[in-house]
Amino acid sequence: MAITTRLTQFTLLSAATLLAASPALAQKLRLATVVSAPHPWVDAAEAFKAEVEEATDQRITVELFPGGQLGNDQTVVDEIRIGTTDMIIGGVQNIAPYVQDFEIFSLNYLFDDMDAFRAATDPDSAVFAHFAEEMESAGTGLKLLALTGGGTRNLSTNTGPVTEPADLDDVKMRITGSQLDAKMWQAVGALTTSLPWTEIYTGMQTGVIGAFESTISGFYSSRLYEVAPYHAKTEHQVMMSHFSIGERSFSRLSEEDQAIVLAAAQRAGELGTEKGVEYDAALIDTLKEQDVTVTEVDKQAFIDASVPLHDEYAAERGVTDLLTLIREL
Repeated sequence: MAITTRLTQFTLLSAATLLAASPALAQKLRLATVVSAPHPWVDAAEAFKAEVEEATDQRITVELFPGGQLGNDQTVVDEIRIGTTDMIIGGVQNIAPYVQDFEIFSLNYLFDDMDAFRAATDPDSAVFAHFAEEMESAGTGLKLLALTGGGTRNLSTNTGPVTEPADLDDVKMRITGSQLDAKMWQAVGALTTSLPWTEIYTGMQTGVIGAFESTISGFYSSRLYEVAPYHAKTEHQVMMSHFSIGERSFSRLSEEDQAIVLAAAQRAGELGTEKGVEYDAALIDTLKEQDVTVTEVDKQAFIDASVPLHDEYAAERGVTDLLTLIREL
């Protein structure tokens, strides 16, 4: 009995000594996004991966899953909530069912310019603080690491060129699941239907939809020009995106590694915003090489149809203070 006890003690002591002498256990983070390169989200993901792996001497590795390999945004968010996936870079509209205030970014012509957008996404801004707190208090199981861009959103169709709101009368248009998104486009005459990003291509082919809106880089990288040969420069939104990690995944990291992941995500977010600006400029001319008809629009007519909905929405949802906060950036 005494011998058995001494052997047990020796085994436990040896195991503890070995654990103390060993480096921290390696960890892998799975990061998903629905888009393919070239796209600002992919650039942000690659930059995040490189920084984290270098800063931790490969103790933390990041596995990237672009192109919707793990499913659409809604599926990935659900997987993060149960712990089977770790991180996501995606549009805030698709997380609005969990954090309703994110829906405010479906307001067309919300930001006056890119400087206002950069101010909103700054990790030290009151806007960022608001959404970080809202994500936590909503019990989503996700932690907001960064807000980032993704480029300017334009309108694309296969029904003909669009230069004014009347050109969208009775056109079936894909939107996200956001009700506000629906209102924005119904205000200019479109017939809206919710459809995942990964189903736009076949939806256009089969006639389920005849129009959608997206960033220029998303339009190009997903080869949507093959089914939507008309691209209108509505420039109605700067794509607001979130870079988030599962609370379970984040809590498994040491405090030191949490700081590394947070800092890397914030820098990746800044990169994503700037890459969006770069792609907008570079890809618009490339679209013409793909036989896409690019049109200028009567932007003021679109603004006049959209902006009156801003205050109406804010009052209805009780986010007037948030709207004011954004306007004052």
